[in-house]
Amino acid sequence: MSGVKIGIGFGLWSYGLPDAESICRYAELAEAVGLDSLWLSDHIVTRNPTLDINCLFAMIAGRTKRLKMGPSVLTLPARHPVHVAKTYATLDFISEGRMIMAVGSGSDLRDLAASGVPATERGKRLEEGIVILRRLWTESHVTHHGQFYQFDDVTIEPKPRKGSLDIWIGGKSDAILKRVARLGDGWFPALTSPEEFKRDMARLLSFGQQYGRTINPREAGVLLLTYVSEDREKAWKTVAPLLKGLPIPPEEVAARSIVGSAAECIERLHAFVEAGCVKFVLRPACPPAEVPSQIELYGSKILPAFAA
Repeated sequence: MSGVKIGIGFGLWSYGLPDAESICRYAELAEAVGLDSLWLSDHIVTRNPTLDINCLFAMIAGRTKRLKMGPSVLTLPARHPVHVAKTYATLDFISEGRMIMAVGSGSDLRDLAASGVPATERGKRLEEGIVILRRLWTESHVTHHGQFYQFDDVTIEPKPRKGSLDIWIGGKSDAILKRVARLGDGWFPALTSPEEFKRDMARLLSFGQQYGRTINPREAGVLLLTYVSEDREKAWKTVAPLLKGLPIPPEEVAARSIVGSAAECIERLHAFVEAGCVKFVLRPACPPAEVPSQIELYGSKILPAFAA
């Protein structure tokens, strides 16, 4: 399958928070080696020090020219969709049309609790929020009176350059796949395997038929923890601290990560391509000092294997 696109992701900062200049250098280097996009994990209440991703996107937009950007994923129910619509329309303006939106219902319930949102409402708030985002990005004088949000005669200018930003939805459950089939422009699962991706894509296509929507299987991408090293033992020792900090067993995360020599990582990615996935976000699982060398390896070793 041609047209493989590879981006880079950051978040959690389990190995320590890099300074602002380092984050900008990561973005500049990612663009220089030919990576397609940059994605930032959204967290409000965090286990580790973190930064507001919208501020980071504004900073990165000023230091790059081509790199597309998006959240992976934004916890939309924890925020008012009018504010989100304004923020991302502004980011799209200052980045000259490079923003993509990816949203989820919230995997960390502390973010919802801190925002005064009951966890039981997150799915319905997400769906209502998606509808509001699309309207505010394409219409003027919008009035909305829904279950959770009410407002009259709201116009946001400037709007995104290409109309509504594409809205991708993260997650893998049946409820989420049905939501993607009804409301999404794309699907964005994390920590999945080629076999799981193929199975879940079949379910997504089936749900699309049920809802009368044609699902483009190419509009899906996976986020994968990644570390490239010819020393396999060193690679897994480097990744281990991040695996321990995640809310699922380390062995399950390891089975859904891209770790090892360049040849091993390429083979693993090819398995995803054979399963029908053509878009990837590689998240470096290493201390900040090693991130630049990992980005260089993505550009020199990984990307050439998937050149059109």
